[in-house]
Amino acid sequence: MDSKGIINLELLFCTLIIILFLIINFPMIEENLNSNIEIEENNECRLLLNRIANSINEVNSRGYGFNKKIRLPESINENHYSIIVKNNEIIIEFNNKKGKSQINPINLVDANNKTMDSVQLFKGRTYLIEKRLINDNKTHIINQSSIEIRQIEG
Repeated sequence: MDSKGIINLELLFCTLIIILFLIINFPMIEENLNSNIEIEENNECRLLLNRIANSINEVNSRGYGFNKKIRLPESINENHYSIIVKNNEIIIEFNNKKGKSQINPINLVDANNKTMDSVQLFKGRTYLIEKRLINDNKTHIINQSSIEIRQIEG
């Protein structure tokens, strides 16, 4: 073979190696892109959980009658979600995953001052978080600090 043929063979060989390298690495590149999308979705959930937890903790740390409104988005990255507030944590379910955020322990009550184990928050609605002072002679609960979370819009 002459020198021209060897150069063409080397060029063909290098091109094949580059193509093989790209084919082998393509699944890893695609996985990294999907991972970035998932991290963004998880970040949106984490931000929402932190916002709700901070609002509840802020209301709980203030005086009686203090309240704060929170509005929940319709969706997170066009996906549905659900939120449950318990006496010491907030749980979000999103894309078959669960996330939790701890809050300072609270006593959840409804509008009739009855203690509740949890409150479910629904997407796209506005809620009022209010610190209340409970005096219930029937259950002998006197001057107990409680948090009521009620829907006001949506």
